[in-house]
Amino acid sequence: MDERELKLNSLARYVKASELFVLEEHGHCEVPAGCGGVVLRWRNPRAGVPFTMWLETDGPCEMYLDGTTPTSARPLVPFGTHVLAFEIASYHPAYTTLMFAGVYKPDDETHVRTMDPRGGTETSVLSAADGSWTYSLDEPEDDAWMRPDFDDDGWRPMELRPDRRPAEDPERDSEPYRVRRLREFGAVGLGVPGRGGRVWIRKVFTISDPHAA
Repeated sequence: MDERELKLNSLARYVKASELFVLEEHGHCEVPAGCGGVVLRWRNPRAGVPFTMWLETDGPCEMYLDGTTPTSARPLVPFGTHVLAFEIASYHPAYTTLMFAGVYKPDDETHVRTMDPRGGTETSVLSAADGSWTYSLDEPEDDAWMRPDFDDDGWRPMELRPDRRPAEDPERDSEPYRVRRLREFGAVGLGVPGRGGRVWIRKVFTISDPHAA
């Protein structure tokens, strides 16, 4: 009899295992199970990478992944080429306009534990002054700017802006937790020169498939 075959009066019948899926344990006060509880979820490791996304912007922001607003802060991103798009309602040219980190680190996730070595390899997309984060101060004509094949020759690269806009009450301002986490991941503050106001930002990135031949 196979060692994993169910046996009467044996704890083996409660074992959770699959040749196709990876089991994740989500533990956090905000999960349906509440504080002290966990939620188990099966995930197909060949379907993509579960990105945990962190974002800090100077003004109100709408974020899109491949033209769609993510339904969670940890979406499953398929392997291949994608576009992050941001529409920020206002910014100050002297300070950070955007910081972003999209990361998957199986061994460093605080609230998610992957119970399988097939969980995947580390992947990250970080805001950086490397020319790949581009912006436009002119409103795009349509949604084409959210697609990988968009011609962004007229868009300019964002610039390094490490300083955040000062708080209205400096005595009560403490660096937000998410900003500290962004810096720990390696993200940097990026800014936009010019007049201020509304700005459109895009970043093209590719996730390689480790299962591809």
